[in-house]
This record gives sequence, C-alpha cells and structure tokens, in this order.
Amino acid sequence: MKTQTKKISKRIFRIIGAALLVLAVAAITAVLVFFLTYRAQLSKLDNGKGVENSIYSEQFKGKKVMVLVPHEDDDLLIAGQVLPEIYKNGADTRIVFVTNGDKFFTARQRQDEARDSLKTLGIPKDKLIFLGYPDGGTIFINKSGKPEKSFSSGLDHTNSGKHFVDYHFSKYGTHAEYTRQNVLNDIKDVILDYCPDYIIAIDFDDHRDHRGVSMSFEEVMGNILREKKDYKPVVLKCFGYSSAWRANPDFYQLNIKSVHKPAKDRLNDPIYETDVPQYNWSDRIRLPVYSGAVSRSILKCPDYKALSKHLTQFAYTLADRIINGDMVYWNRRTDSLTYDADITVSSGDAKLLNDFKLVSTDKTIPQKTKFSGCVSSFNKNDKEKVVTVKFRSPQNISCISLYDDYDLNRNILGGTITFSDGSIIDVPNLNANGSETRIEFAPKEGITSFTFKVTSFEGDTAGLCEIEAFEKADYDLGFSFVKIKNADTDDYMYNYFVEPDTSELILGISSSDTRMNCSLKVVDGSGVKLNGNKLEFDSGFRKCTVRAEIEGHPEIFDQITITRLSAKELQKYYKFQETDKKLFKADVKWLKFENIIKNGQFDSYLIDLIKKLGQNIEKEIYN
Repeated sequence: MKTQTKKISKRIFRIIGAALLVLAVAAITAVLVFFLTYRAQLSKLDNGKGVENSIYSEQFKGKKVMVLVPHEDDDLLIAGQVLPEIYKNGADTRIVFVTNGDKFFTARQRQDEARDSLKTLGIPKDKLIFLGYPDGGTIFINKSGKPEKSFSSGLDHTNSGKHFVDYHFSKYGTHAEYTRQNVLNDIKDVILDYCPDYIIAIDFDDHRDHRGVSMSFEEVMGNILREKKDYKPVVLKCFGYSSAWRANPDFYQLNIKSVHKPAKDRLNDPIYETDVPQYNWSDRIRLPVYSGAVSRSILKCPDYKALSKHLTQFAYTLADRIINGDMVYWNRRTDSLTYDADITVSSGDAKLLNDFKLVSTDKTIPQKTKFSGCVSSFNKNDKEKVVTVKFRSPQNISCISLYDDYDLNRNILGGTITFSDGSIIDVPNLNANGSETRIEFAPKEGITSFTFKVTSFEGDTAGLCEIEAFEKADYDLGFSFVKIKNADTDDYMYNYFVEPDTSELILGISSSDTRMNCSLKVVDGSGVKLNGNKLEFDSGFRKCTVRAEIEGHPEIFDQITITRLSAKELQKYYKFQETDKKLFKADVKWLKFENIIKNGQFDSYLIDLIKKLGQNIEKEIYN
C-alpha cells in the first residue's frame, strides 16, 4: 500500500514538474515573442532612412565647444540632444560643472554619474571639468568676501570625488575657498584656458544655482570682452527648467513635439514670455536635434539612457518632458564695439550699460524673485538724460542696439543719436519689455563717439539696461541650418507620420538666417504634389521624402520623410505607444529600485519632500 502511494506521489510530482516546465517554457517563449515583435515594430517605426540635416556634418569640425552648467545632469537639459553629434563630428568639447551637486549627495556620486552618463553619449571623462563649488547656499551673491562653508559637506573649499580633481587644484595646486570672487575667477580662467568658439551656458532658471551660474557667467563674460579685444565667442544661453525639466510631458504623441512657449504660471513673472524679460520667444534659435536623438520609444532615446545614469536625481522620470524635437537657445552677441569704449551718463550707473548682464538679483530665492542692479535709470530731475559713448579708437558703425528698462511701466518713447561726424538719427519708441531695439543705418566710418538722448518717455523715469554698437548689423553664428516644420503646430519634422484621412500638409521652414531664401522639393515618393509650401496627397499616397535647401547653398539642407499610416497601422502605433509607456514606467521602477540598492534612496517623493523642507528652511535663514 505504501509502495503504491509513493508511486502515485512520484507520478503526481512528475506531472506537476512537467506542467511547470511547460508553463515556464511558454512564459519565456511569450516574453521572447513579445520583445521580438516589439523590437521588430520599433525598428520599422524608427526607420530613419532619408532623414538628415547638414548642421551635423562638417560645420563644427575643429571648433571648440564649451557647455557651462551648475549641476551634474544640467548638461543633458541644455545640450543633450545636440552635443553628442557635434563631438562625434570633430568638435573639441568641454563640459564644465560649476558645483558638485552635493546638497543631498556626495561629490563622488554626482561626478561619477556625470561620467557614466556622458559615456553613454560617446563623450569620455577627460572632457569633463569640475570647478568643485557647493550646491546651494549664497556663494553666487555673497559679496562679503568671507568664505562660506557648505552645510551639506562641511567643507569651505573646492573639492572633488575620488575619480576627479577640482579645476582650481589642477591649475594652481591648491583648493579655492568658497567665495563669490573665486567662483568668478575660476569661470573666467576655465573659459580663457580653452577659449571656446562656442559657449552654451545655463540661463536664469527657477533654481538658485542656475540663476547664480547664469549671472556669474554673464559678469565674467562682460569682463572678458572688455579685457580681451580679440576674443568674441558665440554665446548661446538655454533654460534648463522651463524648456525641459518643467516642460509638458508630451513625448507620447503621433510625432515628436518641439519645445513650446513656457506656461505663464511657471515663469518668474508671467507678464513676460520667458524668465528673462528681454527675450522674445520669436527670437529664439531652434537647433534641430541629430537624427539618432529621437526614437519612437523613449527607452531607445540616447538622452534617456544618459538620464538614467543620474540615479540620485530621478532625472529619467522626466524624460518625457526633456526629450524634444529641437533645442532652444538665445544668442548673446559678443562683438559690440562698446566693450572698447568709455561710457558716461548724465545720471544713473554707466557700468550697467556695458556689463553683458540682462538680468541680476541679490536674492536667488524665492521663485518669484525681483531683479536689481541691471538697469541704469536716469534721475527724475535729470533734464538731459544722455548716454555718451567714446571709442578708444575710430570705429565703423552700421547698427546701435538699445535695451530699454524691462519695467513695462517705464518706457522710452523717443530719442536721438548724434554721431561725432555731426549726423543725427531719430530713435522711435524702444521695445517695452527691454528686448533689443535695433537702429540700423548706412555704415558710418571713423566714428569716435556718439550720444543717445532720451526725448520722450512714460512712467516716473527712463532707463536702459544695455547699449551696444556694431560694425555689421548682421551676426554670423558660425553655422548655418535649415529645418522643415509643420506650419500649423510649429513642430520640427523628422520621420513624420500623418493620419489616414490627411489629404494635405502645410510646411514651414526655420533657418539660421531668416533673410535667406529657401526652397522645398519632393525628392522621392508618388501620389504627392508640392503646391507652394503645401503638400497635397492623393488616395494612393503612402510615403515621400521632402528636402529643403538654402538657395545657392545646396550643402545647407534638411531632409525628412512623411508617411501616411493606414487606419490599421495607426491603431497598431497607438497600441505600441501604450506598450512603450508601460515599459517606460517599469524601467523607471527598476531604476528606482537600483537606486535604493546603490545609494540607499527610497523614493523620489521622499527626496522631493526633503528638498522642499530644505528650501523652506533656507528661505527663513536667508530672507
């Protein structure tokens, strides 16, 4: 009886074992089939054949490009979708991190994450420079000259993690004390050490360190331009928060979305278009991202892979905000003749008119900060209201740029410019938000001085933020591009999908020089006709390739593909997106778990709570 029972038990165990094996094989097969199907579908969707832009060919080869940011991961926010291809195509690149990002984590953690992140983009560790200053605090605005101590690390001098050496120590053999002047000196030194042709720098974001680095860079740049007459780099400023970190989570659309104008409730002052009042959204420079930067799957995007290396910052959770179809910059000209001139005013502070700084504040928190020290205002009882510019040597001039007080209640309504040759030009009302008002005229040679006199204004007084003079009104960025966009949505186009019932599509063009004529043509495909800038599709249309060129310069081009999906394909695509969203969420959870194991963090929400509590404490301390 016992023997028979044992036989039955063994048989049952064998059956259960076989069943479990079958289930395991079936599960593995199902997972394998799922991923093979997913990859095959992604490969088909991501077919970038025919998509190309000439900006990433030879234009940056041999050029020096420097990215200047506060923290380890900010580089991805302002250059992550352009820098890798620029470096790959021969640019000498340096990424400069001003702080160690060590407010909640160690310098070693943050620096190692930056190294690993940029490695995924093909940029080696020897291109990284760490100035080694503290994350948080008041170092960027503390003018007392007394060294600060980091409340997180306890140190009062520049330092680095195990695998790097801070810049000041590598240059001078000693660490620099945590003072505002040392930050300015090190930023100046690192720029002059490399003399980059291009500087991509963080702008005045809603973050105390971003604001601090932006103001420090502009102060340093103004000093460099006054001292080094032969050095005039192309400067591109970029917002890391409003354009990426706090942008809309809009990755999962039929096509990749471009960076769109920030929501008013996310700005320092909602009456302006950006966190820098003088910027007009229409004046932005929109660089196309390189063709491999965008995938239909967020997991395949190089920027996501790079973001996922910053475990301590949970930056990867915001990838659907950060990854876009363009990178948005504002150019700050460095070729003004006023940097080699003496400027005086009938009243006010002349130094503010020639310091390269558009905005400034003595309080980098709270979020809604007030500007100070960036506008030279005439005294109310000043009847002259005159700015005098005397060049140290005769200059040829064809353009003068005036930046009004950004206060919308104080506006210059008229004025006159009088040149040393006796000629006079009337000046109309200046742009009320303080953006550049360009006064262009026939070139004047041998000018030794000029004056600008305010003849009419509104508000309690008048003032200027900057005054610039140029030999040439037009500015050469050193690179040229053209990019096809959807004229209705303003989104840049790459491997572009349209819905089954689409019969026409209006195209637009962005370029580095809006005055140059561009041409459009269909270079491949049937069932499509180009009528002006409108594509017209007949019932048999499936796919076409469209090319834009700058007339007379066929080497400057953009090429995209447009595919009309069938109803079945569109349905399959949206199902694919839903699957990818789930995989994205699953990967985020895995990365958070990896972070717990590696760094002991339990959840981004807990960290956010700690950060908010810390910010509230800082407000009490520093206000």
